[in-house]
Amino acid sequence: MRTPSPISAATPSAGTVRRVSWGAIFAGAVVTIALMILFTTFGIGIGAGMFDPQYEANPASGIGIGSAIYLVVTQLIALAAGGYVAGRLAGIPREISAVLHGASVWAVTTVFVAWAAISGGSALFGAATSAIGNTAGAVGNAGEAIVPDDLSLPNPSNLAGSLSLDALPEELRTRLEEEGITEQNIRQEATAAFRDVFSQEEQQAAVSEARETLSDILQSPADAGEEIGAFFDRLVQGPDAIISEEDRQQALDQMEQRLGITPEEAESLVQSVQDGVQNAVAEARDAVEAARQQAVEAAQAASAAVSKAALLLSLVSVLGLAAAAGGAYAGRPSRLMADYV
Repeated sequence: MRTPSPISAATPSAGTVRRVSWGAIFAGAVVTIALMILFTTFGIGIGAGMFDPQYEANPASGIGIGSAIYLVVTQLIALAAGGYVAGRLAGIPREISAVLHGASVWAVTTVFVAWAAISGGSALFGAATSAIGNTAGAVGNAGEAIVPDDLSLPNPSNLAGSLSLDALPEELRTRLEEEGITEQNIRQEATAAFRDVFSQEEQQAAVSEARETLSDILQSPADAGEEIGAFFDRLVQGPDAIISEEDRQQALDQMEQRLGITPEEAESLVQSVQDGVQNAVAEARDAVEAARQQAVEAAQAASAAVSKAALLLSLVSVLGLAAAAGGAYAGRPSRLMADYV
């Protein structure tokens, strides 16, 4: 009959074995974070030393991809080392316990890295999350391009001041020439007739309305075309039009009185100005529609970039978990002893 070998006093009994060693986990996490900082600063030093704009045509080419590869590889190495430390210090030879200690190191490190990135430490810890944040910002910024900065709406008095006799019907042109009314006379009187129709303040208010109306275009792109059309329709017809029916009648009366022409002739002159307004509004509509399309395309590209970056970050995180767990598995002791390290 075999007698059992005595248990060393240094060996804990089965009932006193700890299921988790937080000391080992935190030690592994500290080692991981320290190595991440070391690798990052070392990489910055090497990368900055290789950057030579004096002798290279495109010195920044390849830096982005190379930095990403270096970052991923060094993070995996750091997590594997931290997991090894945790698995070794835990002193538990069971495989599952070692793997779970390594996973805990990964979890603690991930939470710390996320906190550091949010707190402003993204230069060392949040490279991937910063990329996602910057790309996501592009989605919101794309909405600001809906209305071009140089968008302007037509001013009837300016259009009236550029009236040309050649643009008028031949009969009207002949009649005006017979009465001694020159092109300069027409421009002066038409400008005066339309001077207060659409003031600078009204134009600025209309442009502000355009920006407010179209600012939510990315939130409801399906209705964007209708919103654009409705806004520009209001500029050419209805009570809020650039030349409303009341404005048109006042301009007709003034043109008749100032030039001494018939209502039909005044109608032709006013219609020429109104046609110019409608053409200018149509050009503004096309400019806004083009900007809308560009903004939507930019937002779609930015969203795709965010999705890609997030998926890559998730993949790297899973690889980091595997590295930490594998390091802990490799570092587990072969026997359970309190003084075994």
